[in-house]
Amino acid sequence: MSSRIEIEITSRTDSEEFNWRALGAREPKGTIKGSLLPSGVEIGDSFRVEADFHIDGIEILRVVPKKDVRKDPETLEIFGTKNEDFGVTTQLVKKNRSKQGKKRKPNDRKKDFSNRKKSQSKQGRPSGDGEKKKIRRTGAPNRGKRLKAKRSHRNAFVTTLPELHKPLANELLRGGIPSLRKSMKKMALPEGFDTEILQYAEKVNTQLRTAEWHDKADAVLQSAKEIDLRDFRSVVAAGGQWARSEELSSVQSQLEISLRERLELEHGRWLTEIEKAISDGKSVRALNLSSHPPKPGTLLPEHIMSALVNLANTSLDGETSSHRWSVVIQAVAYSPVRLKVVPIGIPSKPTKDLLSVIKKNADRIPDIAALFPKELDQ
Repeated sequence: MSSRIEIEITSRTDSEEFNWRALGAREPKGTIKGSLLPSGVEIGDSFRVEADFHIDGIEILRVVPKKDVRKDPETLEIFGTKNEDFGVTTQLVKKNRSKQGKKRKPNDRKKDFSNRKKSQSKQGRPSGDGEKKKIRRTGAPNRGKRLKAKRSHRNAFVTTLPELHKPLANELLRGGIPSLRKSMKKMALPEGFDTEILQYAEKVNTQLRTAEWHDKADAVLQSAKEIDLRDFRSVVAAGGQWARSEELSSVQSQLEISLRERLELEHGRWLTEIEKAISDGKSVRALNLSSHPPKPGTLLPEHIMSALVNLANTSLDGETSSHRWSVVIQAVAYSPVRLKVVPIGIPSKPTKDLLSVIKKNADRIPDIAALFPKELDQ
C-alpha cells in the first residue's frame, strides 16, 4: 500500500538517478529515477511523492503534481431573480403570560415529567408479602483500583526501530499478526517476500508484547497495595511468558513477593470484615463476604464458621418475610456454610418468588429445600 511523503533532492548520482531524503530530516533517504522528476530539477528542490515502503528500502512510484497557486482572490458572482415580490412576512405577537403573571421556567417541564413518572411507578407497584423485589447482593469485596499502565517501555522500543520499520510496529500494535496478514493481502508483494516480513514481524511483536508487560508490571509495583487483585494475578501469570531476560526475571520476582504480601493483607481484612458484620447482626453481608475470599479455597476459622452458622439460622424463622428469606437463602447458597445452615422456622405461606429461589438453588442447599417438599412439587 503506497503512502505520500515530502522529499528533498540532495545530489545527483548520474544522468538517470538522483539522491533524496525526507524533507527536513536525515532519514528516510534513497534514490529516485530522473524520468519521474520534471525537467530542470535542481539540488534542494522538494516534491511530494507516492512511495512503497519495503524492508530493504523505499521505492518512489511517482511525483504528485503541485497545485497551481491562485494569485488573485476567489470571487463569487451572484445573479438575482429580478423578482421584486418578497415571500417572507413578519408579524409581532404578544407574549402569552399565565394568569398569575409568572413566566414558566424551562426546568418546570422536567420537574412535572419526573413527578408524573414517580407517581405512575408508585401506582403500578405491587404491595404486600407477594411483591416482587430485585434481590441485591451486598458484601461483595472491594475490587480495588483497576490497572492503568503507561507506555514508557513500549514507546522506547518503537523509537529504537529504523524509520522504515515503525509502520510495521504500529500495525502490530493495532491488531497484531492477524491485522498485518490482512494488510499484506492488499499489497502486490514478490513471491516469498511475505514470509520474510512475517518472520521479522513475529520478532518485533514478541518484543512489543514484552515491553507492554513491563509497563504493566511497573504499574502494579507502584500501586501494589491498591491495585485490583484480578489485575495483579493476571500480570504475575503473564510474567511466565514474557519475563525471560535477567532484568525482567527480577521484576517478576518482585511481583510474586508483593502478591504474597498483598494476599496476607487482604486475608486479614477479609476476616475482620466478616467478624464485624456478624457482631452487627448483618447476616447477608457476612454470608456474601464469606463467599469471596482473597485467595480461592481459603477456609474460615472454626469460631467464625460457628458464629456465621448461628447468625444464618436465626435469620431464617417463621416470622421473617418471604422476601427476606429469599435474600438470605441466596446468600447462604453461595457461602461456605451452606450445608450447615438449619432454619429455626419456615414461613407459613411462602410466596412464589421464595419458592423459585429455593428451587433454583436446591442442589446447593438440599437440607433447606427438603423443608418445602409439597410446595416445590407443585
